[in-house]
Amino acid sequence: MMRNEIREKVLALAAGRGGRVPTLRDDEVIPETGLLDSAAVMELIVWLEGHFGIEIDQADMTIDNLGTVDTMVEYVSRALARPVA
Repeated sequence: MMRNEIREKVLALAAGRGGRVPTLRDDEVIPETGLLDSAAVMELIVWLEGHFGIEIDQADMTIDNLGTVDTMVEYVSRALARPVA
């Protein structure tokens, strides 16, 4: 379910920035696809934080953590599993 929500949000942001309805594989590196500009990436990060109730540290805003749908799912899952300080 999380995977679908994240993919749908990425595609909705991409569709809002251009005319065509894009497609996206879960392992595609989003910045390399050109689907999202920097403002849309920030909007996605804010959405991830609010939607899943997590805080994404600036140091974690990397391709390894947030570059694909797959890595976002893994990152959010880890963030949700962290004990609250």
